[in-house]
Amino acid sequence: MSSRRADAVVDEPGLLDYVRILWRHKVLILLTVVIAVAAMVGIDHTRTKVYQGTAQVLFTMQGQPAATAATVPVTTDLQLVDSAPVQALVAKQLGLPKAPKVAVTEVGTTNVANVAVSSTDPAFAAKAANAYARAYITVGTNQYLSQELATERQIQDRLGSVQTQVTSLNAKLSGLPLTGTASTSLQARLSNLYSQESYLQQQLGQIQIVTAEYSSAGQLVTSATVPTAPVSPKKAEDAILAGLVGLLLGIGLALLRDHFDDRLRSAEDLENASGGLPTIGLIPAVRDWRDHFDPLLVSALRPHSPAAEAYRTLRTSVQFMSLERPVKLLQITSAAAAEGKTTTAANVAYTMADAGQRVALVDCDLRRPRVHEFYGLANTVGLTSVMAGTTTLDEALHQAPNEANLFILGSGPIPPNPAELLAGERVGQIFNELLARFDIVILDSSPVLPVTDPLALAARADAVLIVASAGVTTTRSIERTIELLGRVDARVIGTVFNRAPQSREYYGAGYGYGYGYFSEHANGNGKDPAVAAAANGNGKVAPSSLGARLATTMRRSRRDEQG
Repeated sequence: MSSRRADAVVDEPGLLDYVRILWRHKVLILLTVVIAVAAMVGIDHTRTKVYQGTAQVLFTMQGQPAATAATVPVTTDLQLVDSAPVQALVAKQLGLPKAPKVAVTEVGTTNVANVAVSSTDPAFAAKAANAYARAYITVGTNQYLSQELATERQIQDRLGSVQTQVTSLNAKLSGLPLTGTASTSLQARLSNLYSQESYLQQQLGQIQIVTAEYSSAGQLVTSATVPTAPVSPKKAEDAILAGLVGLLLGIGLALLRDHFDDRLRSAEDLENASGGLPTIGLIPAVRDWRDHFDPLLVSALRPHSPAAEAYRTLRTSVQFMSLERPVKLLQITSAAAAEGKTTTAANVAYTMADAGQRVALVDCDLRRPRVHEFYGLANTVGLTSVMAGTTTLDEALHQAPNEANLFILGSGPIPPNPAELLAGERVGQIFNELLARFDIVILDSSPVLPVTDPLALAARADAVLIVASAGVTTTRSIERTIELLGRVDARVIGTVFNRAPQSREYYGAGYGYGYGYFSEHANGNGKDPAVAAAANGNGKVAPSSLGARLATTMRRSRRDEQG
């Protein structure tokens, strides 16, 4: 049964995890920002330009000197600028049936207001703003004068009545003696009327002075000039705003995409997906190995590279895990194709043989066999040939070039029924013969999810290694692979994380690869000398030259170790 850690815990993502997610999706975020800005620029290019004319008006307190202007009720005056009488006068001045819309705003906490009118015609915008400012002053002044005129008429009427009474009393006093009760009473009334007459004349004079000097509703501080730049669209501001919106949208899309994207990105992801199985191998990507269909036995051709060291570490891990329960028949598989299982099997087999073990590498992928390509061997005979009885096991086994401890058993001709053959008794007999001759037998099997072939092998194997590839393998595929292997009671001892990101977290700040080993690109051109020497005209390595490459590389490696 698959061995898992029961205490596997999925940690909540932290700030650094979110930063990594955003960095991983940086192209999506950048593309979203570019699209948002480009869309806004395109929209602004098609929008009609709108200009705004602005005049400034100083509100004044009518009937009072300018020193008391701070008491002006600005809020009320702001409303009066857009009142019906003002609009009617503006429409008349502009010769329009209806006045344009106006926006009136207070300038800070002062008594000054901006009177703004927007239009597609800059000259009209300035003309309309000035018309509103002047119309407000005119209407406000006229309304105040009308009120003061009515008050003045009332005072004049009262003054006329008082004067009439004064004339009547004077006529009565002229016919009476200067002394006497009647004369004294009339003189008192006459004195009171004189006082009223004087007060009313004083009021009338004040009103006349005020209406002459302090009747204006406001002053035109600044006339509107013809604007040269539109207020809408504001291309620079709109582009910046679109960029910010695009950034937020891009971040949201990145987080959403990452939420639904269950591809494995780290060893922690792999351990969580596998239910706590230990990740016993972290294999970094080989930087200049672009075409993975062109086999590269990096452990032999680049023994000082980080990848080669990682395979040696994986070999050691497998050996330590064999101390309590020996592993002689090791199956290496993956969830799906193109995840690096054959590359892992070929390199692990080579490192084990290089360490002194007698190793048999068997290509049990009877659908897409590739083991022979890593060693430059033919695949005319192999496992299927032995099962069919057309050749013996000795004839089908091929010694790896210049590695006495490693023997390769290719798949042989591809059969029509791989699953039935691998589940038969004959393949078990062949495995037993190999186990009797070798210290360890490594099986490179088909992926688990597409076919049932590897399940038949897993039931026979002492241990199973699952290879997953960073950015390729998904969480669901690993979970399904573990489930299927569990059904046949396979002993899954761990996982291998292929093409893992090279970081301090995984590789100890370069200590393991930089201390005591040469650089992968030590010769300056990014290629191993043996690879460069054996490359053919199209940049690929001919299979027939693999033996020479292995011999050259191994001699150099052993010479370095002895030196």
